[in-house]
Amino acid sequence: MAAGEVHDMIIVGAGISGIGSAYHLKTQNPDKTFAILEAKDNIGGTWDTHKYPGVRSDSDLYTFGYRFKPWVGPPIATAEEIRKYLRDVLAENDLGSAIRFGTLITRCSWSTADKLWTVETRKADGSAGPTYRANFLWMCQGYYDHKTPYIPDWAGMDRYKGQFVHAQLWDPKTDVSGKHVIVIGSGATAATIVPALCDAGAKVTMVQRSPTWFYCAPNV
Repeated sequence: MAAGEVHDMIIVGAGISGIGSAYHLKTQNPDKTFAILEAKDNIGGTWDTHKYPGVRSDSDLYTFGYRFKPWVGPPIATAEEIRKYLRDVLAENDLGSAIRFGTLITRCSWSTADKLWTVETRKADGSAGPTYRANFLWMCQGYYDHKTPYIPDWAGMDRYKGQFVHAQLWDPKTDVSGKHVIVIGSGATAATIVPALCDAGAKVTMVQRSPTWFYCAPNV
């Protein structure tokens, strides 16, 4: 195994949870060492993965943000505003140097004798990465498969000739102007994407299983 680093703690994920965890570790346990392992090449987790039209928070940032850095913008924030907020937290607290980007965890094993976790990794290019060791693993990786989202096996999809895109895999370069777009689902993502698609000139039809009621409150 490639030589790596030994720390008191390894944080998995450089999204909102991982960055928040790093802040509290540094401020409450300054004598402890830690590293943040991030598979992507950027911070933000879900706010970096999702790039569909209008992507924004679905809860207010006053309660979603950190208590040590109160949110001062509009309560519902765009993905870019959230990423800037996270970048500011990293810069203001000197946390960026702890992140190991492009580090995909392939195996974790615990040794009772050594009281250590061994974390094996792979680099973004697929080659073997460093092996990290730590007394504690702090899992902040979220619940998304950032590369392969779930897509139901609908009968007849092999006969569909149009463009099929999962919101998680949306290419921002996609032009929907003048196109008929069917949005499947009426949850938080649909509530965000439907108005944005309409603003982009698409004719949109939403298909939903259960009726959903929305109230459009001012974003102030």
